[in-house]
Amino acid sequence: MKCLICQAASKTGQAAQDWTEVDCPAGCGRYKVSANLVARMKFRNECFDIERTRQWLEMSRNDDPVPLISTYDYNVSLLRCDTEEKSVTAPIRSRQSLTSD
Repeated sequence: MKCLICQAASKTGQAAQDWTEVDCPAGCGRYKVSANLVARMKFRNECFDIERTRQWLEMSRNDDPVPLISTYDYNVSLLRCDTEEKSVTAPIRSRQSLTSD
């Protein structure tokens, strides 16, 4: 599996019905990501801002050694782009979540 943040080769850890754990040796470390967020990102061809996400993970590890990235966290802090081509011409979208994690 590829890291959902930086796309480096990574290992998948525990998986539950509503989240997956990822262990990225390239700098992102261990984290969980909600299944709703993964599905939404794939459907919309969205991606994380690598540096902001890594910073968010480091801060979040103060409370939880394996933080969970939810749709809310992504909408508020971590969205980078739809795609490189679309990011130049895409209209600004609401950051309000359509589903809850």
